Amino acid sequence: MWVNCILKSGLLCVTLSLVIAKHKQSQSRFSKSCHSRDSLSQAVDTLYVKAAGLKATIPEDHIKNIRLLKKKTKKLFMKNCRFQKQLLSFFMEDVFGQLQLQICKEIQFVEDFHSLRQKLSHCISCVSSTREMKSISRMKRTFYGIGHKGIYKAISELDILLSWIKELLENIHKSRSQEH
Repeated sequence: MWVNCILKSGLLCVTLSLVIAKHKQSQSRFSKSCHSRDSLSQAVDTLYVKAAGLKATIPEDHIKNIRLLKKKTKKLFMKNCRFQKQLLSFFMEDVFGQLQLQICKEIQFVEDFHSLRQKLSHCISCVSSTREMKSISRMKRTFYGIGHKGIYKAISELDILLSWIKELLENIHKSRSQEH
């Protein structure tokens, strides 16, 4: 059993490394093609289901007095494309980068999350910045401040993030349909 767990953890680390490397390569190329709202919405719905499965594989989040994704965070996410990219990068690199679970389906979740993130970047153009926003820095401080439980906290809030992405897609669709 331990050998199986170690092999799967190693596989997750290798896959995550490849996904992050692929992401860094794709950051330099920007495609102007945006995926349809329906396909993006369907990808978010699929991630909702997979997030529930992912949550079931980790210990329950017992920290009730701390939230990573707050109302102020949502306002920033809905209005600031730089913040959107940094928040999605936080989940991809910091949260999933530390995730070492025993079940291979987590690898598929990380790949699907990365894929959605790439598709969103094609739809939302903005100037990227290497300077981290204060809200992300605070979130990271909180995440790392609660130690390994930060992973449980972040994963327990995935459904919040996915609902924000869904709402963002609806807003993009509304604004584009009003332009035409």
